[in-house]
This record gives sequence, C-alpha cells and structure tokens, in this order.
Amino acid sequence: MRKIAAHYWLRPDASIGKFPIITLNDDHTIVEIRERDTFQEEAALELINGLLVPGLVDFYSLSPNARQELDIRKYLNRFIIGGVKALAVPKDQMKIVRAANRSRDLYLHPVDQVFYDDGEEMGFGKIQQAGDSLKELLQLTRGNATCLGIDYRYGTLEVGKCPGILAISNLCYETLSINRDSRLRLIVESMAL
Repeated sequence: MRKIAAHYWLRPDASIGKFPIITLNDDHTIVEIRERDTFQEEAALELINGLLVPGLVDFYSLSPNARQELDIRKYLNRFIIGGVKALAVPKDQMKIVRAANRSRDLYLHPVDQVFYDDGEEMGFGKIQQAGDSLKELLQLTRGNATCLGIDYRYGTLEVGKCPGILAISNLCYETLSINRDSRLRLIVESMAL
C-alpha cells in the first residue's frame, strides 16, 4: 500500500479538491481517496507538492510516412515525458507503434482514424500552451478517456481505477492555471494491461 497526500487534486467532477490522501494497492489501483479540511501528518504518508491529476490520454499523430522504429520510439518517449499514459493509435500503424513501445510505458488503444497534427506539443505541453489550461487538462484526461471508451481505467482519479498519477507544480494557485513555468512529475505509474 502507498498513501499520497498533496495540496490539491483534480476531482472526477472536474472541480479542484484540497488536501487529498490517495491510497493505492500494489498494482497501483486506487483503493481510497479522502479529503481533509487541513493538512495533518499521518504514518507512511508521502507529501507531494502541487496538484495531483491522472495520467494523460492523447492521440498519436505522427505522419503515416514515419516507419522507422527508432524515430517512432523517440516520438513515443516525448509522450511519456509529457505525462501521457494512454495513447490512441490508428489501427493501420498499431503493429509498428507496438513494436516501438518496448518498455510498455504507454497503453496503446487502437482507433480507426487519427487526424494528423504537425504541432510540436503533446501531453503536458498542450496544457501549458492552451489559453484555458484547465479546459485542456480536462480534455487530456476525462474527455479523451471517455471518447476512447477507456474511462473505466483512465481519465480520473477514482477508486478502482489505475490511471497513473501526475503532480503539477509551479502553477498559479489563485486561478489554478498551468503555464510555461509549471512542472510535471510522475508520481505513480499506470500498470501495463
């Protein structure tokens, strides 16, 4: 068992909660979430600075012409660094992307089509660039997980789910907005399916 506390967390209803304690079992599934009115010390409790959010869910958008496994692996690493835990991949590219995902850090979800985007930003970078960072965060968590039908596991921090947990620090605490100075840190891996 592992218990994690933070200043804030993204609730499943998209509101921001204060002083959460999230308890996970050995396979990183959330078994309990509770909030407190004030921060209090507790045995075996890890205190994390910032806002706790679930692992991100994004869409693979590398051009279909990219067929070199090394290039695809580098591309996938950028998603991993950006906090992405689940990635929608076009069915026609699934075989080569699965081969490049050697460490199995990403859950790959097959989709019929992905609209290609030459943008450089992925995962957390999209959130930092967005005019409304909270809206983009919700899209890259709850929205995309629901769209892909994988919200039984990803998209929100809820009991019974195993989405991975990220912490965002250096955000504006008055507006809870994320900007270029904000930092992302992986707290809990999402276990491979």
